[in-house]
Amino acid sequence: MINRIVLVSLVVCAALFGACGPGASGAKAEPIVGSVPFADGERLTYSIRADLGASGGKGTLSVRRDGANLRLEQRYEEVSPPAGVTPNTDTTTVVAGAGDLRPTSMLREQSGRDQSHRYAADYAADGKTVSVSQDTDKPKSIPVPEIIYDNESSLWLWRTLVLADGYHARYVSLDAVGKTRQTVDLTVTGKQNIIVPAGTFEAWRLQVRNGRATRVAWINVAAPHQIVQWDNGAQVFQLER
Repeated sequence: MINRIVLVSLVVCAALFGACGPGASGAKAEPIVGSVPFADGERLTYSIRADLGASGGKGTLSVRRDGANLRLEQRYEEVSPPAGVTPNTDTTTVVAGAGDLRPTSMLREQSGRDQSHRYAADYAADGKTVSVSQDTDKPKSIPVPEIIYDNESSLWLWRTLVLADGYHARYVSLDAVGKTRQTVDLTVTGKQNIIVPAGTFEAWRLQVRNGRATRVAWINVAAPHQIVQWDNGAQVFQLER
């Protein structure tokens, strides 16, 4: 499922879900985007700590307009590398439709002290397949349903939902790192006041489930509906500004 980074050694996992859930054959392909609350030039920063409270890294999520698309970039960086050593980094860019977040491509580059990786996904124009690759490996073609979202766009996708008490939705996403499709179930379990470095927010508590794994995102009730806090089970992301 959605794990992002192990900054102490190597940036290794996805911000959201890695390949640990079942396939997506049981999910009905329906659009879930309500309205897109973010625009060209948005930039959000996050502190990242491990479950035990140790600071692990910092993250930046940014949006750039690219014609009819948006370029959704997330960059994660180790905050305290050994003296004189370049920090581990993990950068992903998803190109998706500005109004519906339907993906066109994804590129993810991990740069670590011991090893580095490059993952790519290119979505066919007919919407029937996606070509995924890792490093210099031969690309793999994966059949996909008509409506699919890229796993790496999740921290934007959830902000577009029309959330309310009792909200529930299901969708299919592509995990290019694991070269799999996955079914994601979303459920609002209420509102909470959340205190993070950026301040205090009234937030929807969104339960995110993939297979047996369950994670939680807290999304600002007020526009532009930022992800205020994200607990992926390994790290906790908190909005700084």
